Amino acid sequence: MRKIHIIIPLILLALAGAYWLGRSQPRSPSNGADAMDVDTSASAGQGGAGADLSTVPGGGRARGYFADLLARADAGDLTASTRLYRGLSLCHRLRAMDWSNAMLANELLEAQTRDMTPAQLEGYRAQLDGIESRKQNAQRMNERCADTDAAMMDALVPSLRRAAQLGESRARACYLAMGPGLDNRALARHPEWIDQFRGSVPGLIDAGMAAGDWTVVNILRNAYQPDAEGLLAGVLGSDPARHFRYLKLYRLGAGPGDVAALDRQLAVAEARLSPEQRSEAEEWAESTFRRDFHGRSSVGAPGLDRDPCVFPYE
Repeated sequence: MRKIHIIIPLILLALAGAYWLGRSQPRSPSNGADAMDVDTSASAGQGGAGADLSTVPGGGRARGYFADLLARADAGDLTASTRLYRGLSLCHRLRAMDWSNAMLANELLEAQTRDMTPAQLEGYRAQLDGIESRKQNAQRMNERCADTDAAMMDALVPSLRRAAQLGESRARACYLAMGPGLDNRALARHPEWIDQFRGSVPGLIDAGMAAGDWTVVNILRNAYQPDAEGLLAGVLGSDPARHFRYLKLYRLGAGPGDVAALDRQLAVAEARLSPEQRSEAEEWAESTFRRDFHGRSSVGAPGLDRDPCVFPYE
C-alpha cells in the first residue's frame, strides 16, 4: 500500500498539468480574439527582453501550440511568455517522471487486494475508477509535450528570462533563484546564458524590490549568506552586511511562523558585523520596509523554504 500512496500525488500532478494545458490553449479565430492579443509596442524590447525567440536555441522551429506562444512571446505578450515557460517546465517535469510513473502505475494495477481493509479497498477501487476517466486529458497533455523537439525544450530558460524581464513575478523569482541552472542539460549547450544571467540580475533585483516582492527578499537573504551556493550567490558574492540587511528586512515583515527562525539567523549574522555596519543595515531595512513594502507583512508570500520554481498550472 505504501507505493500505491506514492503514485497518487504523481498522477494528480500530471492531471493538473493536463488541466492547465487545456485551459491555457489560445482561442481559435472562430472564438474571437485572444483576451491578451500580441503586443507589438516598445515593451518587447525592454531590459533585453526583445531577443528573438521564434528560432529557439539549438536551431529549428517549434510547432503547433508552443510555436504560437513563441511568436506571441517574441512580440512582447506577457501572458504568452508566462504560458510558454510554465508549459515547458511541465513538459520537462513530465519527461523526467515518465519512467517512474510507468513503473508505479504497474505496481498500482498489480497490487494484491486480498489483505486490504474495507477502507483501503474502497480507496483503491476509487483510484482505479479514476484512471480511465483521466486518461484522455493526460494523453492530450503528453501529445502536446511530445510535439516539442530538443530545440524547443531548450527554450525553457530563455522564455523564463523573457517573462521575468517583462515583469511576471513568479518568473522573476525563479530566474533569480536558479537562472540557467533551471535546465543544466541545456546550459551545457548554451554557456552564454551565464553572461545573460549576470547582466539581468541587477535589473531584476531592482524591479523585485520596487514591487515589494517578499520572495525576492527571501532569495537575496539566502544568496548573500556567507558560503552560499548557486549561480546567484556566485554573481553577487558573499556579503555579511547585505545578508544581514535582507534578513532584517524579512524579519520586519515576518509572519508568526517565521519569526523564531529569522531571529536565530539574525543573531548569527549580527555577530559578523561591526556596530556601524549593523546600524547602517538596520536603517536601510527599516527605510526600505516603509518605502517599498509600505509596512506590509510577508504573510501570504512563499515561505522561507518554498521552491520559487514550483509554478501553478491553473
